[in-house]
Amino acid sequence: MVQLRKLISTNFNDRAGGVAPTILILHYTGTLSAQEAEDYYMNVRHHAASGPISPHYMIDKDGTITQFVDEDKRAWHAGKSFWDGADDINSHSIGIELVNPGHDRGYHAFPQLQMDALAALTKEITTRHNIPPHRVLGHSDVAPVRKPDPGELMDWAWLAGQGIGLWPKPAQVDYDGGDQLLAKKDALRQAFTAYGYDPKMALSEIVRTFQQHYHTELFATPALLSTPDRETAARLHWLLNHKNSFKA
Repeated sequence: MVQLRKLISTNFNDRAGGVAPTILILHYTGTLSAQEAEDYYMNVRHHAASGPISPHYMIDKDGTITQFVDEDKRAWHAGKSFWDGADDINSHSIGIELVNPGHDRGYHAFPQLQMDALAALTKEITTRHNIPPHRVLGHSDVAPVRKPDPGELMDWAWLAGQGIGLWPKPAQVDYDGGDQLLAKKDALRQAFTAYGYDPKMALSEIVRTFQQHYHTELFATPALLSTPDRETAARLHWLLNHKNSFKA
């Protein structure tokens, strides 16, 4: 088992209807230090806009893991969100915060010690709750536009190599399938909805947040973002096939 310190936040309640967690959500703290984030979770500091917040876990840059809320409880980390037909994402998920200043304060890559700790922790969580790979998500996936974390510098491909989450590797069949999604009106939107994204969002917003998770290479060329290109469609096709083939 991973080693962790435990600080119990008062910012939690029961999961609605007693549901079990079926989603794992990764965040960044948006703080300059672990202590700053901890102060928010322990109500020493307060977010004027968001009110009390809490994750289940926080991972510092050196790999130190702190637990703030027990996994059977509903932490307050996702806010107004949606995934795969559900809108009370806090009840359905476990949230992990990674200490990182975020896009507004000097966003940078996640150190390897932090990633190694994340891999160890998430393996235990996904095994314990039988969370499928396609439901290991970023905050941006469940709250497009509103939240950008953990952002395009999260190494989702490396995590997938550790057996956590999915990283698309499209073959010709996926490019052919992606071409069909691009060719038919509303087919691409329906495919994003089938994967889990909020159907109420503008297509360009869904495309960009999908790219922030599953096509991060595009962030080297910002002008190409939010455009449903062939590679994006092929990766979506691959992900849908793997989601549909998963057996709990």
